[in-house]
Amino acid sequence: MCEWDVLNWTPFNDVSGNHNNVPETPGVYAIRSVRRGNPRVIGRAFGKDKSGILCFGRAGEGPGLRRRLRSFCRAASGKKVSHAEGKRYRALGYNSTDRYPLDSLRIAWLSLRSSDKAKARERRWFDQYAQKFGELPPLNRKRG
Repeated sequence: MCEWDVLNWTPFNDVSGNHNNVPETPGVYAIRSVRRGNPRVIGRAFGKDKSGILCFGRAGEGPGLRRRLRSFCRAASGKKVSHAEGKRYRALGYNSTDRYPLDSLRIAWLSLRSSDKAKARERRWFDQYAQKFGELPPLNRKRG
């Protein structure tokens, strides 16, 4: 079991409609897709990702998790906001009803004490994912 599997997953609409439940601290986050309440299985180079992970990200002291996740939600919803994975979600057609519609997305985060700890945790998640599946999550183009 991976670290991100045991996080508390929140529906996209709960985060996009109310950012107040997201802390303003540094940390890491993961976004995944579910189908019928269970993580959606995504085919990867070295097997199947049964966690349904679409991307990982991090936030430092400046933006904090709240601002970073708000940016993802706005970009994924089609607003002109600078968030690479949110923009890629729309550009690649992931938002279509037969792929990963917004209401199928779940977001989880982990607050950390510093930007350095967030960066290290994100790198660990990328390394674990790449080692297991031979590539990064579908919306991430590079590690951190």
